Amino acid sequence: MTADLDAETDFAELAARVRTQSQRAPGSGTDRVTIRSLEAVRADALETLLEAAESEHLEPGALVVVCSRANADLCVDRESGIDDVGDLESALGCGVRVESEMPDDTVLVVHPDAVDGTDLLEPEAIACGIVGTDDAD
Repeated sequence: MTADLDAETDFAELAARVRTQSQRAPGSGTDRVTIRSLEAVRADALETLLEAAESEHLEPGALVVVCSRANADLCVDRESGIDDVGDLESALGCGVRVESEMPDDTVLVVHPDAVDGTDLLEPEAIACGIVGTDDAD
C-alpha cells in the first residue's frame, strides 16, 4: 500500500468525508465523489463500484477497495470460488483492504493517490458504495 493509505488513516473519518463531499454543490461543476447504492455486498456490486471510479488516466488494478471486516466476510461467503480476501482481490483485479474502522454501511473504492489521510485530493478517483440493510443471501 502507498503512504497515502497508511496505518494512520482514520477510515471512519475518511468515509464520513467522502459521503459529505459527494453531497456538496450539486451541479456546481466541481469534481465530486461518485456515490452508488449497493443492495448487497457482492463481487458484482463491487465491480460496478470499481467501474465508477475508473478513468482513462488510472492504470488497471490501481484502485483499492476499502471495506469493513463484516462486508469482506459477506462478500466472501456469498461468492462461489472465493474463499478469502486474496481470492476476492483476484476476482476484482485490485487490492482489497479490510479496515476495522470502516463503517459497515460504506464501501470505498479509492486510488491511493486520491487521498492523503482524510483529505480528498482527487474526488473523481473515488467511488463510495452505500450499503442498505444487507440481509439478502
